[in-house]
Amino acid sequence: MQKILLIVVIVLLSGCTAYQRDSNRLATALNTQSPERVLAQLQDAEPKARDNAQFHLNKGLLAFLTGDFDSAITTLSLAKKEMSVLEATSISENVGAGTLSETLRSYSGYPTDRVMVHNILALSYLFKNELEGARVEILQADIAMKKLAEKDSLNGQLASAHLIAGIVYELLNEQSNALISYRFAQDIITQRVMPLPLGLKQALLRMSFKLGAEQQFVNYQKRFPDLPKPSQKTDNQVFVLYFDGVVSHKVERTVVLPSQNFAQLIRISMPDYPRVEQRIRGAQLRLSKQQVRTEIVENVDDLVREDLERETPSILLLTTTRALAKYELVRRVTQKDNLVGLLLNLATVATENADLRSWNMLPGNIQFGYLETTENEIQINGFNDRPEKINILKGSKNMILINSLSDHVFHYQQL
Repeated sequence: MQKILLIVVIVLLSGCTAYQRDSNRLATALNTQSPERVLAQLQDAEPKARDNAQFHLNKGLLAFLTGDFDSAITTLSLAKKEMSVLEATSISENVGAGTLSETLRSYSGYPTDRVMVHNILALSYLFKNELEGARVEILQADIAMKKLAEKDSLNGQLASAHLIAGIVYELLNEQSNALISYRFAQDIITQRVMPLPLGLKQALLRMSFKLGAEQQFVNYQKRFPDLPKPSQKTDNQVFVLYFDGVVSHKVERTVVLPSQNFAQLIRISMPDYPRVEQRIRGAQLRLSKQQVRTEIVENVDDLVREDLERETPSILLLTTTRALAKYELVRRVTQKDNLVGLLLNLATVATENADLRSWNMLPGNIQFGYLETTENEIQINGFNDRPEKINILKGSKNMILINSLSDHVFHYQQL
């Protein structure tokens, strides 16, 4: 009976890691397959209840990339609710994670996930022509970031969330809120020691000028001396977001050692992100007389690494504590029955798996570009190098989203 139970435990935990391997395989496949095809494969998966939040995050993002905004909103709202419920820690799951494996804990999302889900939902509402729905999501993103904020840390603070908020506020003609959001985005990018995108510099200058905030406007003029003074008359406005690539996924780092008396094997497994050389690719907006290239606002790949790095000390503590508990359990069982003790030791080694779950289909980075024009047609060149022409109406405000994974170009237009 004891042997059968051990085998059942090993099989159950092996299923956890197999699901994550499939999820990582599908995330990698996005580089060569369309989001529609990857979504079809993902929908065939049967995740455990503890993996539901991760599953719905990926499914919702893929639905968004295919242009199915209704499905994206339904699925991402479900993920948002699941993560919110799981913020209250489950005692039984912690006991399981503490004694058997990290993978027994429900996936509740990292700080980046909890803010990015509002970003994608806000954009889904926007491209569905539901500006008020987008406004609700950016307000929720702001609340989420305030809850995650820590002293001297950028934990859960996303410049892209503030940038999207600034754009939505501009579309709502709430200029004061727009300027505040753009300033938050500027502060985060500056703290991350990244160059400010030209589009964000223009937004700060434009909003401070329109609001008549003279001192701020003068300060921005001094800081960005190459930019022209904004005009009283605004031409057609075009905001462009570009999702580039796919974020990295975790790998397992494992060490198996004999105990001091060579009576047992002890396994320690930790999650890690392999070092990869990112190839940053921008999109290009072309008009007859000007050309704008998108620039990085958010390096999502860096954010997810920081999330894991922040959690690593607690993961290591739990992993080593669990290893000691397993060692003591095997030692006691071996004193009574050598064979059962041996099997139990093999089971403790086989079930020691690192938790590799993450929102692994997020874009690798998010870029932004802005232009004003009197022309009514823009040519957009993305990574796929298949130019797309967008018609814009006179006196309109436009939001465009393109990504490197498909030919879809999403366009919101407001007169």
